[in-house]
Amino acid sequence: MQYKRASAKQWTRNTLSGYIVTTTTPFKNDLEIDYAGLRHNVDHLIGLPGARGLYLGSVYQEFWTLTMDERKRVTDTMIEANAGRVPIIAGVSHTSYKDSIELARHAQTAGADLVMCWPPYYGPRSADGVFDYYQNLANAVDIGICVYSSTLSELGYYITPAEMVRLAGIDTICLVKEAALSLDKYSAMLAAAGHLLPISCPLEEYHLYGLAAFGPSIMPKFLFGSSRPLYMQSKAKPYCAEFMAAIEAGDYEAARQPLQHIVRIANQLHSKFLAKGQHNVALTKAITEMFGMIGGAVRPPLYRAAADEIQAARALLQSEGLLS
Repeated sequence: MQYKRASAKQWTRNTLSGYIVTTTTPFKNDLEIDYAGLRHNVDHLIGLPGARGLYLGSVYQEFWTLTMDERKRVTDTMIEANAGRVPIIAGVSHTSYKDSIELARHAQTAGADLVMCWPPYYGPRSADGVFDYYQNLANAVDIGICVYSSTLSELGYYITPAEMVRLAGIDTICLVKEAALSLDKYSAMLAAAGHLLPISCPLEEYHLYGLAAFGPSIMPKFLFGSSRPLYMQSKAKPYCAEFMAAIEAGDYEAARQPLQHIVRIANQLHSKFLAKGQHNVALTKAITEMFGMIGGAVRPPLYRAAADEIQAARALLQSEGLLS
């Protein structure tokens, strides 16, 4: 950590930039973790155009299929492989606040810059209970805490703008990944809490809207938890990097051209699954292999992507000039 807990919000807003990209967990055929593949993926991800940070333990990393020891070793491996090159946000989400505390303490000691903790993703939950969950976590560690506000059914609990304002009163709650997939809800979150802490939607079209509607003083300088840079661009056609460069230059008109490519690909490989309430993790892993990442198997209860899905994705990416 390069900040004191009281300055977690300021450090996050001032330090993070570009894309903070999601990661995956490569598994061998026996469903054990491929740690050499994990190290390879860290180098690959840091080399992506526009990538300036890593988010470990996202839904794409299949964190809920890992044991506590595996989650810690994955965090250790990726932080070691990163070697301080970019900021690291380590996922500590769990149904038990005690397990989240254990994971957060481990991430803080291992050298993560921030931790990400979803609201508990199973069981009866209330606004007061979720607040207490985060308060207990914040009391136990000094590292900055990111939260996830999403309407996706795979999470099952939506942190409202009013709840977010209350959570922002906790000194180490420093960042929100907003994924309500609704401009109305996104606008309400920015209006209520955007002046209190960074509110980041990982979708470029929402980010551009936020800049136009609320301005750069409210909007963060980064997209947190985006999977799109992994497979919606290439080094020859760096659509995501071009989008971010135009945004950073304040040229919103120039951002439109790469955004059109991104959205066209996203509508087929990303957004249509989000519209059903969940991520297609298996298909995403298969696609990232086309771009040089190590993917491997998925663990139950997930199942490998269908051959026709993979073929259709490859054909789309070839038509966009991203794959030969």
